[in-house]
Amino acid sequence: MRFTVISTSLLTVATCALLSSGHPTQKKRLLRSDTANGINDVLSGDEDCKDVAVIFARGTFDSGNIGVWVGPQFQAALESQINSLAFQGVEASAYPATLETYLAEGGSDSGAQSLASTVTDYVDFCPDSSVIISGWSQGALVAHKGLSLLAPEVQAKVVALTTFGDPNKLFTNESVPVGVAFHSECIGGTTLDPLCSDLPADFKFPTSLSDITDPFSELPGLGSGIAETAAAASIVLRFPGQLLASRAAFLEALTDTTKMQRLLLTPEHFTYGNNGLTSDAADFVAGLPAVAGK
Repeated sequence: MRFTVISTSLLTVATCALLSSGHPTQKKRLLRSDTANGINDVLSGDEDCKDVAVIFARGTFDSGNIGVWVGPQFQAALESQINSLAFQGVEASAYPATLETYLAEGGSDSGAQSLASTVTDYVDFCPDSSVIISGWSQGALVAHKGLSLLAPEVQAKVVALTTFGDPNKLFTNESVPVGVAFHSECIGGTTLDPLCSDLPADFKFPTSLSDITDPFSELPGLGSGIAETAAAASIVLRFPGQLLASRAAFLEALTDTTKMQRLLLTPEHFTYGNNGLTSDAADFVAGLPAVAGK
């Protein structure tokens, strides 16, 4: 019953924010697509091989195959600097991006396998291309795991791993292979992202379920445009139910502070696409020796 009350109250807040996005200034903002299939377009023969291929894993709850919070902004930032680019999301059918796969698997296993398969197919088809693997939130875990599944000859074509809000150290702490440049964006400072930051000694951990779920009521106010505001409303509604669906993993996460840190999905975690950090990451990618000038 408590979950129902929380879900209903938060959904009311989210719905009000979504309706307010009808203001004329909001209507002028373009709806960003949550889907990108640039690699598939090459593999199907609809496009020629590109000099640079990026595969991106979206975060938990995100829609399409690149989501709305980080993927489209990263794609746009890359396209502004790289002329020959194929940008692709991890197949949504293989990677549902649920809270359960995040907590129980440390990032979706099937999503990682799909990522590795897509990269392998692209490298076989376009052996002269440089590949970048990327992900946000749970997607960062999928990116780490997918990279580790690649055969050595395929991994040799991966020039960089770029992540946002990366909780890797809270799970298996996958190492990055030698020869793959690593760039990770994480919000620090006084208002930090707990999933990737080192927590201060006086950090206050949640002591109740509402401490975990209530911050989501702020999400609709952080949305930039209709797509993000709608996504925020959806998250507010779905989060309590997904928490129930992953009950065993959730209860395990309450047993120590490191595991509990995995649950600290704060509003800051959803701002990477709108605070300039996707542009910073794109600058990093565009400056790589294997990418510069392409």
